[in-house]
This record gives sequence, C-alpha cells and structure tokens, in this order.
Amino acid sequence: MVSGKPSNIKSFKNSKKFNSILILLCLILVFLGKLDLIAIRNIKAFLSDFLAPVTFALNKPVEEIAGVFEDVKSAGALRQENIRLKTEVRKLKVINSKASSQELELLELRQLLKVLPERRNKIITGRAITAPGGVFANTVLINVGENNGIKVGQPAISSLGLVGYVVNVSLKTSRVLLLIDINSMIPIYLTSSNWPAVVKGQNGKLLKIKFLSSKAEPIEGEFVQTSGHGGRLPSGINVGKIVKSFSGKFFVKPTVDFHRLTYISIITNKDILPFKSKKFNGFAPLQKPETSINLKGLNLSGKRVIESPED
Repeated sequence: MVSGKPSNIKSFKNSKKFNSILILLCLILVFLGKLDLIAIRNIKAFLSDFLAPVTFALNKPVEEIAGVFEDVKSAGALRQENIRLKTEVRKLKVINSKASSQELELLELRQLLKVLPERRNKIITGRAITAPGGVFANTVLINVGENNGIKVGQPAISSLGLVGYVVNVSLKTSRVLLLIDINSMIPIYLTSSNWPAVVKGQNGKLLKIKFLSSKAEPIEGEFVQTSGHGGRLPSGINVGKIVKSFSGKFFVKPTVDFHRLTYISIITNKDILPFKSKKFNGFAPLQKPETSINLKGLNLSGKRVIESPED
C-alpha cells in the first residue's frame, strides 16, 4: 500500500513556490509604480495613443446601433401617437356632425315654436381696485360706475363665471357683492337634472344649497348655473360645481377664484325689475313680508277678493 505523504509534501512545496513568485511580482510592480521612469511614462503614452483610435472605432458602431434602437423606439411611439390622433379626429368628426345636426334641429324647433331669441349681453369691464373681503361684507370695488351705465343690481361676471352683483354705484366706481358673502343668495339649477335651488354665501369657500327638492339627487362634480328665476340675473351663467363634504352634505364650490380677481365685467343691458315699494330693505331675496291682516270674501260676481284694512 502506497502512502500519500510524499505527494502532499510535494504539492505543499509547489504552492509555496507559487505564492512566493506572486508576492515577488507584486513587490516589483509596486516598486516600478513608485519609480518615475521616463521609459514607463513613454510606454503608457504610447499605449494610450495606440488604443484611443481602436476604442473610438469600437465605440462608434456601438453608438450607431444604440441610435438605431432609439430611432426604432421613437418611430414606434410616433406610430402609436398617430393612431391615437387619428382616432380622436374620427371621434371629433362624429361629435361635430352630431352637434351640427342637433343645432339645425334646435333652430327648426325654435322656428316651429316661435321661441323668442335671447339678447346678447352687453358688458362693461372694469378693473378691481380693492382686494376681496372686508370686516362686514365680501365686496370688491371696480373702476367703472354710473358714467359707464352701471346700475345697482346688475350682475358681475368674469371669464370663469358669476362673481356677484352690483350693490352700490357712484359716478366712477361701483361696489360688487361677491357670491361668497353671507348676504348673497342666487337662484340656480342643477345642469344634469334641471332641479332649481338657491345658493347662499357663507363667508367661506363653499356655497350652501337651499330650497332644493327632496327628490333631487345631486351628483358630485355636477355644474351649477344661474336659473334666471326672479328676473334679476340672466340664466346660464356658471356658478360652480357640486362637492360633497365628509358628513355627506352637498355644497357648491364657485368656479371663480375670488382672491385672484383682476378684471370684472358688468352686464349692463340686463333689465332691472322695478321695486313696487318705496321702502327698500336691501338685496337679500326671499324677504319675509310685513305682517298685516287680510280680509277675505266674495264680490258680487262670486270671485274671491283679498282686501287690506288700509283700503
């Protein structure tokens, strides 16, 4: 039986020699690296100059291939975008044709029903010279007044929707009561369901909905416009959109940012209803009538009449 000890000793000696050679080479390289020899620097410079064109020649095809891949990706993205735009164009053409046909149908129905056309609004635009808000009321002063045809009660609008209405007029300035003021109440309707209601300011960012039917089901995000009820404001002016609070109640968020008002337009050709009473208690709508005793009865023709004791 042959023992394995001599082979183990031999392999140990070989590995020891190999390790010694590696250590010696490392020391030589460290020593050469520390020496600032001109020959070594020349060799390094020669290798750099020799390998630079080779590196450039190898990198150029790689860059070209990368550019080709980028062009292919861009072409694919452009193709997808082109397909999407063509789809949008087809949809817009269909919508445009439907709108044209509906417009013709509407004109025909208007002609058939003899509906009176609405007058175009005549507006006077002024610049806001005061910031919104105040101690007692949220109002804005604008630099147009009676000399420009402004009257009390005329609606004030901006490019985004209804701002409020004029409550005070002088020769060159006018004061506009904002929607968010607690004294402001505007007749509105829900654009999706046509339910009428009234929005009231709360001196905050949201408007309170009042006198809305219990059968109405507001939709969050639904737009709200003026209804024109009462004849004081024209119909169809954007007021805001429906928002839902955490408690489940619905409010109206105005479309106008009242803290960034610069120009305000006044609709001057809107007819203002005359006041029958000489006693004017302000512009708050739905005021409670004065208490009086009414006498009811029948006249000679059998019709019911109502007489007041003053008569």
